[in-house]
Amino acid sequence: MLPVPRALLERLLISRAVVAPVERGALHTELTAWAHAQGWTVTTELPEPGSHRWLWLPTSRRALEQLCAAGPDVLILDGADTLLGPEDWAAALPALSPDQQRTTHRAAGGWPGALPVARALGRAGPDAARHPVTAVLLGDLLPPAPLRSAATRLAVSTLITPAVADALDVPPESLDALSDGGWLWPAPSGWAYPALLRAVLCPLPEPAAARRAAHALHGAAHDDAALDTLAGAEVWDTYVDLLARSARAGHGEAALRARWEPLPARWRDEPAARYLAGLLARAAGDLREADRLYSLALPELSGPVHAQASNARGVVRAMRGDVDGALTDFEAAGAARGLAAGEASQNRATLLIQLGRHAEAQSSLNAAVSAFRSAGDRHREAHSLETLGTLHFGRGLLHEALPAYRKALDLFLPDQASQAALVHLNLAESLAPLGELAQAHAHLQEAAALPGTLDDPRTAGWWRRARASLALHAADPAQALTELGQVDTGDRSLRAETALLTARAWRELGQPDAARAALAGAASLGLRADLEAALLGDSPLDPVIEEARAEEARLELVTGLLGRGRPDDLGEAFDVIRAHGYLALLDTRAASPLAGLAQDAESRALFPLRVQTLGPLRFTHAGRTVQLADFPTRKSAALLVALALAEHPQSREVLAERFWPGAKNPLASLQTAVYHLRGVFGVSLVASERGLLSLQFPVHSDVSALRRALGERDLDSLSALLRPVTAPLSVLPDLPAELGEERQQAERLLHDALRLHAEAQPAGDLRRRDALRALITADPLDLEARDDLIRWHEARGEHNHAEQERRQREEARRSLHG
Repeated sequence: MLPVPRALLERLLISRAVVAPVERGALHTELTAWAHAQGWTVTTELPEPGSHRWLWLPTSRRALEQLCAAGPDVLILDGADTLLGPEDWAAALPALSPDQQRTTHRAAGGWPGALPVARALGRAGPDAARHPVTAVLLGDLLPPAPLRSAATRLAVSTLITPAVADALDVPPESLDALSDGGWLWPAPSGWAYPALLRAVLCPLPEPAAARRAAHALHGAAHDDAALDTLAGAEVWDTYVDLLARSARAGHGEAALRARWEPLPARWRDEPAARYLAGLLARAAGDLREADRLYSLALPELSGPVHAQASNARGVVRAMRGDVDGALTDFEAAGAARGLAAGEASQNRATLLIQLGRHAEAQSSLNAAVSAFRSAGDRHREAHSLETLGTLHFGRGLLHEALPAYRKALDLFLPDQASQAALVHLNLAESLAPLGELAQAHAHLQEAAALPGTLDDPRTAGWWRRARASLALHAADPAQALTELGQVDTGDRSLRAETALLTARAWRELGQPDAARAALAGAASLGLRADLEAALLGDSPLDPVIEEARAEEARLELVTGLLGRGRPDDLGEAFDVIRAHGYLALLDTRAASPLAGLAQDAESRALFPLRVQTLGPLRFTHAGRTVQLADFPTRKSAALLVALALAEHPQSREVLAERFWPGAKNPLASLQTAVYHLRGVFGVSLVASERGLLSLQFPVHSDVSALRRALGERDLDSLSALLRPVTAPLSVLPDLPAELGEERQQAERLLHDALRLHAEAQPAGDLRRRDALRALITADPLDLEARDDLIRWHEARGEHNHAEQERRQREEARRSLHG
C-alpha cells in the first residue's frame, strides 16, 4: 500500500474531517488506512452535521449535494488532489529503474490506479493495456456490466462532452452514470478517463467512431483533443486535414513538431502535410524552405486550407522582402471566407500601412473586420477595428478613428479588460486634439476602473502616459512631467513614447537641454521624434513637413507648419485644423497667429475670448493668456471687459465719455485703447461700425456661465464655477473703480449663485458650512446666511463656533443699521 503523498498529508493533518474523492483509483485504500490510524470514523454515509474526525467515502457525485450541512472545516478532495508527482511515484515503485519510473509516470499521468500495473509489468502505456494481467489488476476500477458498452464507446475519445457522447450513440443517462460514479474524471470543458483505464476499455479505437468524436470536438473548438483522438485511432487522413486547418506557425516549433512527428512517413507527402511542413520550417526560422514547401502544396490544396497556405506564404514572402508576392498571396487568401480570410486581410493591411498605401490598408481592414465578424471571432474583429482606429489616428482623421475605437471597445469589454483599457486610452487621445478634454478624462477614469488596469505595470504605464498627454493638451507641462515620472518603462514602445512626451513637456517649459536629453530615447518613433527635434531647433523643419505631407500625418503636418510660421504655412495649417476639427491646437501659443486669418464669423467662432472675472482678471485668446499687468493701461483692460460683458454693441461716444471723461479728446483716447488691445493680443479684437464698438470674436465669460447655470438651476455647473467655495470670491477686484456698474451686477449674480449653491448642499455636510462661509465672504451683510451658519454649528453641537458666529452677526447687523 502506498503512503499518502506528502503534499496531501500536510492538508489532511490540519483537517477535522475529510471527504474522499468520488473518482475511481484515487487513493481510497490509502486514505482509509490513514483515517483508521488517526482513530477516525470511516463511513460511506454522510456523518451528522457538526461531527468531526471522520472520513466519508461518497459513492457518487450526487451524494456531495448533501455537503451544504457539513460545515466549513471539512476538507473536500477531488481526484486531482490525489495525482502523484514524480517523486511520490518513484517512491511507490522502488523495484523499477529510474527510466521505467519516469516512463510509467508520464504514461499514467500520475493516476494512482495505474500503480499496480506499473509495478507488475514495468510499464503503464497503451501496450500495457493489452496485457491480460492489466484487466485483472484494474478489475475493481472498471465500470459495471450495464455501463461497460457505453463506457467502451466513450473511450474512443480523449475528451468526453455531451456532443461527443451523442456522436458515439451513448445515451445521456449513461454518460451521467459514468461521471456520477467517478469512472470519468473532470477535465477542462468535459470529462476524461485516466489514460490507462481508457486504453483498457478501448485498446483498438474504431476509425469511424474516432472521426465522429473528433468532428464533435472540433465543432466545439477542442482541436487538441480531436487530434489526440484521431492519432490514437490512426485516422491519419482526417488528422492531417484537421491539423492543417488548426495549426499556426505562431504555435511555436515545439508544439508543431509534437503534432508532426506522430504522422507516418507515408502521409508526409500529402499536400496538406507539405503545408504543415512549411509551418514547421517557418517556426524553425527557415523561411526559404517554408516558401518552397508552401509553393509545392498550394496547387493541390482547396478550401480553407488553400486560403491558410496562401496567407502563410504571404507572411513568409513579406519577411523575405517580396512585397508584391506577399500582397498577391494575401489578396488571394482574403478572397476566401472564414478566419483565414480575416487573417490575410489583416496581414495585407499591415503591409500596406508600412508602404504608406493607407486607402488600400483601410479597405483591407474593413474586409478583415467583416471576415472575423462572419466567423464569429469577436476578439480578432475587435483587434482589426482597433488597428483601423489607429490607422485613422496616425493620419489625423480623428473623427473617423472614434467609431472604430468605440466598436472595438464594445467587443472587448465583456471579457478583455486589459484590451478595453487600452482602447479607452486611444479614445482619450483621439478626443483631446478635438478639444473634448472632458470626454477624454472620462475615458481615462473608465480605463482606471477596469479590473487590473492600475495593477499591471504596462497598462498602468500607458494610462499615465495618456494622462500626461492630456495635461499637455491642457497647457500644463509640469503636471505632464509628474505623470511621466511615474511610468514604468519596461515596455520598449512605452519607453519611447514616454521619452517623446517628456521632451515635449521640457520644451514647453523652456528647458531645451532637458528636452534634448529626453528626446534621445524616442529615436525609434521616426517622424514624430524628428518633428520634436526640429521644433527644438536642432534640425530644419522643411524636410519634416514634407515627410509629414507624404505620410498624410496631418497632426504632425499642422504642428510643423505652425512651427515654421510662414504666411502660406499659417493658411494651410488653418485649413487643415478647420477641416479636421483640431480645436485643441487653436488654444496653443503656436496657433495665435491663426486668429488673424479668421475673416468670417464661422472662422472667428473657433477663437473665443475667454474672460475670468471671479478673482484675478484674466483673458485667454488663441493660445495667449493675458492678465491686468500685461495691458499698457488699466482703462484699456476695463474697456475690453465692458465690451466682453455687454450683451450688444456699445456707443463709441458713451464709452469715451465713461472711461475718459476729463480727456481733451475722449474719442482719441478710446481709439488709443483699441490700438493697445490689438498690440496686447496680436489681432484686432474690436470692430467699429456706425459709431458702435463690439468684439469680433465670441466671448465665453464666467459671468455668463454663472448666469446660465443659475437660470437653469444647474447645480453641477455652479459647483464647478464656484470651486473652491472656501476661497474668497470677488468680482473684478482689480478694477473696482473703472467697472463699478459691471461689478455691481455681477456681485448680485454671484450672491444668488452662492445662495443656491449653499442651499443645495446636504444639511449636516461640511460642504454646506463651506458654501455658507463663501456666501458670507462675498456678502458680509447677508444676515440670513449668518443665521444658517449658526444653525449648522448648533446642529453639530459646536456651540463655541455658533457663539462666535452670533457675535459676528451682531457686528454685521449694527453695521447694516448704521
